[in-house]
Amino acid sequence: MSETVMEIRDLGLEFQLGRTLADVIQRRPGRVVNALNGVSLALKKGETLGVVGESGCGKSTLARCIVRLYTPQRGRITYHGQDIFAEDARADRSYNRRVQMMFQDPYSSLNPRMTTGQILSEALRVHQMRPESEIDARVAELLELVRLPQDAAGKLPHEFSGGQRQRIAIARALAVEPEVLIADELVSALDVSVQAQVVNLLLELQERLNLTILFVAHDLRLVRHVSNRVAVIYLGRIVEIGDSETLFARPAHPYSQALLSAAPSLDPDDKGSAIRLQGELPSPMDVPPGCPFHVRCPHASEICKQQEPRLTAHEGRGEVACHHVKEINTHA
Repeated sequence: MSETVMEIRDLGLEFQLGRTLADVIQRRPGRVVNALNGVSLALKKGETLGVVGESGCGKSTLARCIVRLYTPQRGRITYHGQDIFAEDARADRSYNRRVQMMFQDPYSSLNPRMTTGQILSEALRVHQMRPESEIDARVAELLELVRLPQDAAGKLPHEFSGGQRQRIAIARALAVEPEVLIADELVSALDVSVQAQVVNLLLELQERLNLTILFVAHDLRLVRHVSNRVAVIYLGRIVEIGDSETLFARPAHPYSQALLSAAPSLDPDDKGSAIRLQGELPSPMDVPPGCPFHVRCPHASEICKQQEPRLTAHEGRGEVACHHVKEINTHA
């Protein structure tokens, strides 16, 4: 079995909103956004774990907690057994180097006043990855690694296309020789043809450098292509997690079934059979009690309204959080 690099247990994060005038008049407390509600998962060495779900379900919030941009109020994240939010871990900058994040918009995450060479050199110097005399040579290596021409070192970010800027972002992440990459909607801002190039490059680099990747995306076909395992998240909770091919072929949770049935097919003869859910996604400021999916689920019963289901193993197909998973999948 592959070594567990990172483990996330019962992660909870809330954002406190300011009080409105109506709140003040009626003496109500400020509203709270429940971004993460008990997320648990493990990241194995060398794998790509895809995280999918509707917009606003907590995918990017989870990614930002992993790189310590957000501090959760509940639960813990351990990296090789060490709590990343412990005081001694916060003081240790090696975690910032070993776990790197790449963002959706490479232009806003790159300093517009710095050349590509300066951007890569800065990462090398801050983390003391190379002696000063070797930095220029290492910058040249990184550009070659992500298939950018050597003259790119003297250019500013605005002189590149979106795909090229994303390659610079990948090179900057790889400059500090990380073990884990967090890809938050890495290619969603790019054209489809460019998406394929960037994703294939990332997969090649993963194999070459033995990287572990958490791949956050809303494009289900892309996630299926890149991921070894997939976690489906709904209103800040993991509702299903398992092997990519198995989950896409035979999803067990009713939300996973609806989500995947709505994905467009590459087969022109496939007219689709999308499962239409009742109602709309509830607000994260007012998460339903019990199973948060029960207000939209066609299989919901009284226990679903009262008791939150836990992730449990289901017939060798991964883990599912659903009270009625066996009945739902009797003929699946």
